[in-house]
Amino acid sequence: MEPHVAAWQLDMFGDSSPVFKPVIKPDPLPDPHLWSETVRDKMVDALISLARDSRRGDKMPESLMDCAYMISDRLRNRKLDVEDYRATLGWIMGYWDGALPYQHVCEVSGTDPEFLRDFILNTPLLARDLSELQRVSFGTLL
Repeated sequence: MEPHVAAWQLDMFGDSSPVFKPVIKPDPLPDPHLWSETVRDKMVDALISLARDSRRGDKMPESLMDCAYMISDRLRNRKLDVEDYRATLGWIMGYWDGALPYQHVCEVSGTDPEFLRDFILNTPLLARDLSELQRVSFGTLL
């Protein structure tokens, strides 16, 4: 792929230089419905490994550590992606399963699934966020 000249920048002393349009890298994988069966199997294996395994060599899965870091960031009022945060709260509380259910990931690692749930319900800021998530996702009768 060759760079495309989008414009020319003129200098007041007579020099001119091209302004190149950035080259867009193609997506390494096409849409999932176009994947071959072997690629699909490898992606499923990679997803399960990511959710259940640890990069540090301990028993704690990365998915649970990511949840803990996200909750920690929320309590410290650090910037985070609201949609990811809401998806994480919903996953922990069992509103949706994601790729692997929260309950399964906890069982594999030997972690009590009620620990994070109780922590969310007993922390006022997180409990408020959870009630907001419930209102947005499930609505109210009023």
